Formats: sequence, C-alpha cells, structure tokens
Amino acid sequence: MSISLIRTLILYLLVVFAVRLMGKRQIGELEPSDLVITILISELAAIPMQDLGTPLLAGAIPILTLVSVEILISFACLKSRRLHRLLNGQGAILIKNGSLDTKKMRQLRISIDEVMEALRQNSIASVADVRYGILEPNGQLSYVLYPQAQPVTAGMLNLSPSNVGVPLVVIAEGKVISASLNRLHLTEDDILQKLRKSNIPRISDVFLMTLDDCGNQFIQKKEA
Repeated sequence: MSISLIRTLILYLLVVFAVRLMGKRQIGELEPSDLVITILISELAAIPMQDLGTPLLAGAIPILTLVSVEILISFACLKSRRLHRLLNGQGAILIKNGSLDTKKMRQLRISIDEVMEALRQNSIASVADVRYGILEPNGQLSYVLYPQAQPVTAGMLNLSPSNVGVPLVVIAEGKVISASLNRLHLTEDDILQKLRKSNIPRISDVFLMTLDDCGNQFIQKKEA
C-alpha cells in the first residue's frame, strides 16, 4: 500500500511539473496539439500508477519526452505561422454581418443550439447583434459586435473614471501578506493608518483587505 502511495505521489508531482513546463496556456483553453499532449501524459502516468510491476521510469521517460517535444514545437510555431496553422488550425467565421454561415456550420458540425448557447454565455441577445462570430482553434467562440450592440463604456459617455490597478491581498484572515506590501512599497504602519481611517483599530480585526497601486482598496471585517 505504501509503495503504491509513494509511486502515485511521485507521478502526480511529475505530471504537475510537466504541465507547468509546458506553460500557463495548458491550464486554460487548449489548442489541439496541447490537448493531445495532455491526454497522452495522463495515460502514460496512469500505467505505472495501476501496475506496480511497471518501473517508474517507464512512465517518467515518455512523459518528459513528450514535454520536450511540446516545448520544441511551441518554439517552432512561434517562428512559423504555417506550422502553427498546420498543427492547431485557424479560426472559422460562423457569423458574418448578423447572419449564420450555414455551409461553414455543416462543415464543422456545429449546431444552431451550440451557437445560441455560446451567444447567451457572452450575454448576446441575438445573432443580428454580431458583425463577426469566429470559432477559434481552441473551440471557443469570439465575437465582434455591431456598435449599437456593444456595452456602453466611459469613453462613449465622455467620462474620466479613476485608474484601477491589480488588487493585491495585503491582509488575509488577520495576517499581513508581506510580499504584497513589498510590491506596493508599503509598510505595516501604512496599512494600519488606512485601517484607522476606516475605523478599524487592529489588523487582526480584518478578514480581507485588498489594495492596488492606484490606492483603491477593499476591506471586509471579521464576523463577530
């Protein structure tokens, strides 16, 4: 039992390391070549997990080989658009000038229901609102809306809202996050002053506090 547990943990860490090596895009939307590599890695890791008679290296070496191939292919695709399109395909226009391209939909085996579901997920009320709808290589549908269907922005209203930055967690469950303070070039005393302006006397009274480099903050006190 202990040997099986140790082998599983080793393979788990190896797969996590392999995915991290391949880059952050592996975690989100996968293109065809990424998906193939990910499936193969999971299958290779499963074999030595299930069969204790299979050496760990029998799974580790192919996994590392696939990761190396994926990294090399990724660099090659950066240099060659033709290779990238060959391996991952290119976007296909499914909606043009507010109308569905039925011929392209049949070619790609995309149903009307799937298109309408994607529209609803993007808060788009009608096909008529879409100037271009593009099926991306990763399977996601992206859109270019007609101007009258686009969300209202501050620029359209001639407004000048204050800038916002990336909110960093500076206090979590009553504890100061030093790394966030360093990034914001602040000290614990600076945070205390901000809390006192909000009538909060102690850091330990705060469940969550976020702050960005533009001075925008959010504070949630601990429940009594």
